[in-house]
Amino acid sequence: MNQNKSSRIVAAILVVLVSAAAVTAVLIYNSKHRKPPVDWDKYTSSTSSAAQTDSTAPVDTTAQPSDTEATEDTTETKADDDTTVSVQNDPSENDESTSASAVSDGNQVTNPDTGRILVQVTDDNYKLVVVNSTREFPSTYEPKLAQILGTDKYLDARVAPHYEEMYNAAKQDGITLTPYSAYRSYDHQKRNYEGRASNEHAKGLSWDAAYAEAAKVILPPGTSEHNLGLCMDICNVYNSFATQPEYRWLTENAYKYGFILRYPEGKEKITGVVFEPWHWRYVGTENAKAIRDSGLCLEEWLEANNIAY
Repeated sequence: MNQNKSSRIVAAILVVLVSAAAVTAVLIYNSKHRKPPVDWDKYTSSTSSAAQTDSTAPVDTTAQPSDTEATEDTTETKADDDTTVSVQNDPSENDESTSASAVSDGNQVTNPDTGRILVQVTDDNYKLVVVNSTREFPSTYEPKLAQILGTDKYLDARVAPHYEEMYNAAKQDGITLTPYSAYRSYDHQKRNYEGRASNEHAKGLSWDAAYAEAAKVILPPGTSEHNLGLCMDICNVYNSFATQPEYRWLTENAYKYGFILRYPEGKEKITGVVFEPWHWRYVGTENAKAIRDSGLCLEEWLEANNIAY
């Protein structure tokens, strides 16, 4: 009996020793043949810090930039179909930024860092102020904003009530003018523009070429009407919007509330921006009717009427 018990103990000890030896052999093999850890930073795309643009928005990369940038607007914010859009003042939406020292050239003041004309935005001229690739407003300008209730969108407080009125009128006709993209701060635009330029520079372009390439997709800060809170991208940023009932309603009625199609088709060489059927700019009711009736874009109409801008 004792002999059998001793034999079982010895057998168990041998099993344990053999198992331990096998495990040790596997560990030694793995330590010699294991692949080194992956350096994920090496494979991180340079686009991770680049600005986001709506890939579905039409962009003519050989000519004019699109004024659409949807970093924070890639998802539509739908207004409740059963509620009325109204506005609420929110003076807290401000950005701290500095502007370059201006250089006067006759009657024009130029930003020495960009070479663009510096445009002052006032209560007298905000309706017809023009910003584009050659004209920018100072980075210190901060519009007073009003929120479109039911959304996270803001417009200039002088413009928001007119959008509210237009929205409600459209609702009466069974049309929902969903606020898609409205105010974007100067700093927001700057981050996106510089991020895009950094991405292009990482591809091997010089910094000058990288910024030029970035400007084909994202307007530089201070040159977009979105930075002023004077415009709204409505419903979406697809070219097909031009075939939708919302667009047809806007072309027939937006002027009554002071809004114009800012970047019409066929005017790209004048506006510097591709056709954007979704982008509607506030200019005041009288101006909007006159511009619509003329068939001209904003720049053409201002020049035809000898209005300085």
